[in-house]
Parts: sequence; C-alpha cells; structure tokens
Amino acid sequence: MNMDSKDMKISLVPRRQKHFYSLFLLCAVLLYAFSLFQLKLSYGSGLESIQKAFSFMIRMLTFNFTDWQDILYAALESISVAVLATIISSILAFLLGFIAATNVSTKGFPFVIKGLCAFVRAVPTLVWALIFVAYIGLGPFAGVLGLCIHSFAYLVKAFSQSIEEVNEGSLEAMKATGSSWLQTMAGGVVPTIKTSVISWTAMRFEINIAQSSILGLVGAGGIGHELSLYMRMFDFEKAGFVLLVIFFMSFAVEMTFNKLKINVDKLQK
Repeated sequence: MNMDSKDMKISLVPRRQKHFYSLFLLCAVLLYAFSLFQLKLSYGSGLESIQKAFSFMIRMLTFNFTDWQDILYAALESISVAVLATIISSILAFLLGFIAATNVSTKGFPFVIKGLCAFVRAVPTLVWALIFVAYIGLGPFAGVLGLCIHSFAYLVKAFSQSIEEVNEGSLEAMKATGSSWLQTMAGGVVPTIKTSVISWTAMRFEINIAQSSILGLVGAGGIGHELSLYMRMFDFEKAGFVLLVIFFMSFAVEMTFNKLKINVDKLQK
C-alpha cells in the first residue's frame, strides 16, 4: 500500500503549539516596538550612551585609594547593618514560621500571615529604607529596619515552606505518644528543618550584604553613601575603588557561606 510522502511526514511540534509560539513571538515583537516608542529611544542614541558608559568604566578602573580608610569603615558599617538585620529577622521569622505553616498551625493564621508577608516582599528593600529614613532620619538604623522588615517577610515564607515539607507521619507519631504541640515542634520539626534554616539564613545574609551596599543611596548609611557621593562629584576613580571593595566584600561572604554549607552537609552525613 503506497502512501503519499506528505502523509508520512510527522510534525515534531503540534499545530496548536505552533500557533501559540507564533502568537507569543508576535506579542514579543509588538511589546518591543511599543517600549521603544514609549521611551522614545533610538539605536543611535543608545550606542552613543553605551560608548560613554564604557569610557566611564575605563576611568573607574584607574582606582584612587586616597580615602581608603573612610571607604573601608563604610564597608564595615554595611556589613554590620546586614548582620544585625539578618540575625533579628531570622529569629523572628523562625518563631512566626511555625504559625505560618499550614500543617502545624491553626486554620486561617497561615493565610493571613503569608498574605501580609507577600505584601511586605512586594515593596523593595530600598523603598522600606527610604520610608524609615523619612520617619527616623538619616543613618544606619534606618537601613537595619529596612533590611530587617524585608528579610523577615522573605524568611517567614522560606521557613514555613520548610516546615510544611516535614513528613506528616512523624508528626502524627509524636502526637500519638501524648506529646504537646511545643514538644512536637522541638522534637519532630526542628531537627528536620535545621539544615534548611541555616541554608536560607545564609542565603538571606548574602542578599542583605548586597542590599546594604546600596542603602546609602537613600541616606541609610554604609558604603553606598560613599559610592553615591563620589558619583555625584564625578570622581569615578574613587567610585571604582568603592565598587572594588563591594565586589570583594560580597565575594568573601559568598565563599565563606558556601564553605559553611559544605561543612553542614558533611555533618549531616
């Protein structure tokens, strides 16, 4: 029995998916064109701006170490802000995480708490810092509060999800032996999630280090204030040194906590 070659051809992509991909590509092109028109951008001006940006970056590579003491002190201030915010927020989030977890909390509480935390996370850390600067005043304390409130909402979600992943069988077994809610959490949940808690806290600390570096742009202290000052003065050589310090500060923290995570995993094994 002979069949036409067209009938023998098997399409790797279903026709419905082809239409979807075509529609998606068309929407992407239209959105791209609309964005260019809305922002009144042109490729000519864009290329000219990129060239200027590269010239400024080259100037930044010629570092000026004149104010290295002030810059390193500001870097230490940023690290202190991140440390305080991480410790405070992680302790509060750990306690509230049990109430926000659906498998160990009273019905209704998790929905309310997660909803409030989602609202807090939707507002960037820089905006929270700006709000506290407006009410408290300039300085690192506003930066600590801004980082703390956003870190708290972030960690509540992370910790509650870790608690919700605990095996229900072990919890039911402890309840069957007559253990109270507090005993069940301490003996059945905490030992299971402690590695996750350390990992999430370490990850948030890395984020806070990066965030604390830019809080100075809104007057919340730290090395970001030095960067903003030098950029406004067009002192790109000193600004380049500030960026170098921020890079090494973030890199050192990331390497340290990567080593810590490896050691924690070895202890678990």
